[in-house]
Amino acid sequence: MNPAHRLVFPAAAAWITAVIVVGFPDAAWAVSIAGFAMMAAAGIVAVTRPRQRGESPCGRSAWWAMLTVTLLAVSLAATAVAAREGARSPEILLAAADAGRTVTVRVTVTEKSVVDASRGGSVWDRSTQQPTAGGSGASDDETAQRIHATVTEVELGAARVSVSVPIVLFITVTKRHPVPIGSVLEAEAVPRATEQGDDAAFLLFAGRPAAILEGPPWYLAWAGDMRKGLVGLAENLPGGGGELLPGLSTGDTTAVSDELDQSMKASSLSHLTAVSGANCAVIVAVLTALLAALRAPRWLRISGALVGLGLFVILVTPEPSVIRAALMALAVLLALGAGRPSAGLPVLSLVVIMVVIGDPWLSRTYGFVLSALATGGLLILTRPITRMLAAWMPHWLAAAFALPLAAQLACQPVLILLAPTIPVLGVPANLLAAPAAPIATLLGLAACILAPVLPPVAVVLAWLGWLPAAWIAAIATTVNGLPVNRLPWLPDAEGALLLAALTTVLILGVRSALIGRRVIAGLCTGVLVLSGGAYAGSLAGPRIGQAMSMPSDWTSAACDVGQGDAILVRDGGAVALLDTGPDPVLLTTCLDAMSIGRLDLLVLTHFDLDHVGGVSAVIGRVNLALVAEPVNPSDARILADLAAGGASIRRATAGLSGTLGASRWGVLWPPPRAGPLWTGNSGSVTLLFESPAGARSLFLGDLDERAQERIVAGHAIGGPVDLVKMAHHGSADQSERMYTVAAARVALIPVGADNRYGHPTPAALELLTAAGKAAFRTDTCGMIVVGALETEPVVWTARPC
Repeated sequence: MNPAHRLVFPAAAAWITAVIVVGFPDAAWAVSIAGFAMMAAAGIVAVTRPRQRGESPCGRSAWWAMLTVTLLAVSLAATAVAAREGARSPEILLAAADAGRTVTVRVTVTEKSVVDASRGGSVWDRSTQQPTAGGSGASDDETAQRIHATVTEVELGAARVSVSVPIVLFITVTKRHPVPIGSVLEAEAVPRATEQGDDAAFLLFAGRPAAILEGPPWYLAWAGDMRKGLVGLAENLPGGGGELLPGLSTGDTTAVSDELDQSMKASSLSHLTAVSGANCAVIVAVLTALLAALRAPRWLRISGALVGLGLFVILVTPEPSVIRAALMALAVLLALGAGRPSAGLPVLSLVVIMVVIGDPWLSRTYGFVLSALATGGLLILTRPITRMLAAWMPHWLAAAFALPLAAQLACQPVLILLAPTIPVLGVPANLLAAPAAPIATLLGLAACILAPVLPPVAVVLAWLGWLPAAWIAAIATTVNGLPVNRLPWLPDAEGALLLAALTTVLILGVRSALIGRRVIAGLCTGVLVLSGGAYAGSLAGPRIGQAMSMPSDWTSAACDVGQGDAILVRDGGAVALLDTGPDPVLLTTCLDAMSIGRLDLLVLTHFDLDHVGGVSAVIGRVNLALVAEPVNPSDARILADLAAGGASIRRATAGLSGTLGASRWGVLWPPPRAGPLWTGNSGSVTLLFESPAGARSLFLGDLDERAQERIVAGHAIGGPVDLVKMAHHGSADQSERMYTVAAARVALIPVGADNRYGHPTPAALELLTAAGKAAFRTDTCGMIVVGALETEPVVWTARPC
């Protein structure tokens, strides 16, 4: 082994020690003392052991020295846990958590907040007793926020104690105006202790709006104003490019829609909107090149790059993830700047040691783990992958492929813990986005800097930055819309370990082939071929069985998407989707199972999350979208995203009609002038499909009894139907007359297992039984597929029910 690489062992040992000891802090002092004792013994051996004849200076004594350093790293990591554990669990917070009492806390915000747009509220400024700027105090303009912060003072009764405790605070804030990093808040909240090993010691739930005592300090405040300036510029830019530009350049993702965010994740491009080592590397490289062009001496180039990197970290907010990204970038850049790429690994190892000793609880966080693994993958795997690929393609193209592939191979076993799927198109998507990302970063950053002093120039730069940002958004949307984007994998630790083992076999096989060890390379190839065959069989087997048993002439299918609606209707080669369910992953699974690529018609019956939450899975795949009346900006954004993906948008009102293949569809509800009384569930778009042979299907969305009665009274149904999709997942709010008039032979009930609403209710099921309908529920049957309705319909279910 290269002696310079031996620092990997102390880094790995310190990391593993931190991961274990933070989960068992009572053992921290014992591990620390034992580690120091063993370190002293190993150090004595390393110093006093005589060199054996023929032994090189870098022989066994060097290994004893490495063992000494490894034990030192272990001891320091354990000591850091032992020394800080008591401060993380002050008695006053523990007592309040045990008793469920409310405490008054003063906190300093340390990280970007996470906004939950489904909950309302406000943050109040103590000085004015009014909502903070940007909010009206109305619930429509407010959101809940999850804030990582440090508690500096706790008050319980008459006791007031100064502390320093990392926490997560759940409060209400003004929409799109999160509390800036560095702000000081005061809140009344109920604490709850977290599990051992969590990076936050307590969760605090505020029952009232928080008071802003102080804004961020001056050295952070200027950065917040500049970021807001860029966001303001980007609001005037169209489509996904405008949403992405602030995220690509400063990490501000407040403008990114849920649909685009999902597309970025599905295409493995979400790292581009988080400030990463790549962003830091671009900044340092550009500054160094500019100073070199000015013929600045080496010390000035290095100093200027470091100052620029520091200012960039402040601009994009100096939260722990950003600081880690800067350190990881330095690990690579210092090695390359010294002209020794092999030195990158020991520098990375040193960074890991510094992080896990500085804050051992970060050792378990996904951000740190993925950052370290990605950097390590780039350092270790890029060259061998490039050499392997260069046998089939030009060297420059091989090097371009090798970068995202190395990072993905290193990180994917951990990503399995977050989502048990493998991104098939992640590497090509990153390869296509790679040239655009640094351009968008630099142009957006330049616009951000110049916006306060040269607004016209900043506008031009923002439009120029929009072009590569729009390219990246188009890649994400396109990849997310492809039928086979991700493949399922074994979940949890078993899946991560299996994928890590296969990745190791792959790397070992490639390396063995490159150095001519054919036997090992052949064995590794055999393992991979057998594993690939078994995996392909596990995917294809169920699909083949499903395809053989499913009605080939199916006309309707209820996707199993949990507590939500996603219904497919088919006539010939034309397909319609009624609602998208709550989860794009579940919807994608259903569409893939039915081999659905393009949708001729999408119907959004109303904008509740359980009916539109999965819409990102079909953006870019829709020809025509029939939609309910949007009632808030979030609804309008969904329609804008569909339109940007190429869909024609039409408001669905009673009387509107069209065709799907040879079948006709007609909208029965809501009325053209429905008014505010007929919104939400009661305003659900209701459709009737009729085939040329006369088979009729009725889909009721989430209609309540009052709306159902209005439809029946207007004789809109026009007689019995063959299939009905029961309204609102089988709630009790149903019209008996509706189901009597419909007299359907088959009833579909999309509903989630063990849902908290009690759907379907006994009253709804009795209503169907009394009407003589055969009811099929997705919670017990799984996916439900209905054959041709012209004859006695064949109903296929994924599970016996």
